[in-house]
This record gives sequence, C-alpha cells and structure tokens, in this order.
Amino acid sequence: MLSSLTISLFQNRIAPSDEQVMYHFGLACERAGLIATEEVAIRILKRVSREINQAQSVLEFVGRGEGWLH
Repeated sequence: MLSSLTISLFQNRIAPSDEQVMYHFGLACERAGLIATEEVAIRILKRVSREINQAQSVLEFVGRGEGWLH
C-alpha cells in the first residue's frame, strides 16, 4: 500500500488525496484479512513509523533497494 502511494508521489510529484490513501488502506486491510478500524489503522501506522525510522532511505523503505535507480 505505502510503496504504491510513495512511487505514485515520486512519479506525479503530487501527494495522494485522503480518499486515495483510504482506498489503498482499505485494500491492504482486505488483502491481509483485517477489518479496517481505527485500532487497526493506529497499529499499522505505528509499525510504519518504526519501519521508516529504521530505513536508510525511502527506496529501502518501499522495498526497491538501491538498484532501482540504476
């Protein structure tokens, strides 16, 4: 979910709308077998925050690695 939104942001240079984020969040929850509730959103956002803080770069965070730029 976040990788597709991030890549879209880089390609279009426009931040996704709230509706786009919620749509992708809903799809991600559905794929994971979760019900999209506020509690689930908070848990996911805390996890994402930890992952962002641990990543060495945005590309590492979205799972593309350094080779993606070459």
